[in-house]
Amino acid sequence: MTKPERRIATKRHKRHKRLFVNFVSFCGQFPSALLCLALILVNEHAWGQKAAKELVLPSSNMTVTTRLDRTAVWPGDQFHYLIIVEYPSDYEFVLDNLTKETVNMDPFQVIDVGKNLIVQKNSGRKLFVDMTLANFATGQTSTQIPQFTLYYFRKSDRSAVADQAAAESLSVPGPVIGIRSTLPSEPEDIRDAVTLNSWNHHRWIFAAVAGICGVILLVGLGREAVLFVRRMKARKGPDRHKSMEAVRARWVSGIPSEFTDSKSCSSFYDHSSQSLKEYMGYYLDTSTMGLTPEEMRDEMQRLGAKPDLTQKVAKVLEVCERLRYAQDGMPADTDVARSIAHDMQEILKAAR
Repeated sequence: MTKPERRIATKRHKRHKRLFVNFVSFCGQFPSALLCLALILVNEHAWGQKAAKELVLPSSNMTVTTRLDRTAVWPGDQFHYLIIVEYPSDYEFVLDNLTKETVNMDPFQVIDVGKNLIVQKNSGRKLFVDMTLANFATGQTSTQIPQFTLYYFRKSDRSAVADQAAAESLSVPGPVIGIRSTLPSEPEDIRDAVTLNSWNHHRWIFAAVAGICGVILLVGLGREAVLFVRRMKARKGPDRHKSMEAVRARWVSGIPSEFTDSKSCSSFYDHSSQSLKEYMGYYLDTSTMGLTPEEMRDEMQRLGAKPDLTQKVAKVLEVCERLRYAQDGMPADTDVARSIAHDMQEILKAAR
């Protein structure tokens, strides 16, 4: 340490020594004033502290315990508040009034109240009161559960009638539970609905027009479906296979027994030509009554008929048409008529 630093330390030591001597001398001259000042400070410190609520029990054998299943809750959370009372058999607690409707634990909402009484081996009693509470408070970090009052009777003081007995109360102070919330103490309508995307009034016109167009489209589709069903029923008509069988039976019944008469042969040619056209019309599912032999050949080829069947039908029609319009008085050609009958049977047999 240098000489200047040693000189400064010495001056500071002398100053502290002088102050201590003055303080001791003051205390020696005024001891009563110093004592009064100390008493005043102690009393002010005692008055500044609030006295905690004490649980006053009617008997030394009675104990009360409170428990919470949570140390802190959020708004809307439910929690259990359990009160356990152990007492001797000389007391009897009133449990009929412990219901959800009668218990008031404001500001907490009472969801359910359960009670259970157990008789112990030493004839003592243990009462469990389990309350399910819900918290909806915000703006504070913690709150104290309101005190809960239980009513009891002393069996030694009970009269013969239970209604005439004097009931006493046991007030159980509630514990402190923490409140957790992300909401401010006074929220400014944060739960109100906010329109994120709104349509102008004129835009609703497009929606109305689209709805009307959709209704018209549905009506049109329904009408077309009804008309389609009706057309299908109209086109269905009689069964073409039955019609073909009827034509075949009619042609067979019209074949003459002998082809010696020219008039009978001419009638047979006409009958065969008309029956063949009608039969092929049902077979091809098209109108063929007014077709010539050449047109019949082209139509059958267009519709994909068998080539052999097409040539045979065209040949029979050509012969029938030629002999139908021949001059009258020509002798009957038996071989030609029998050839047509044979070809007709093959055609009617092949085209089924």
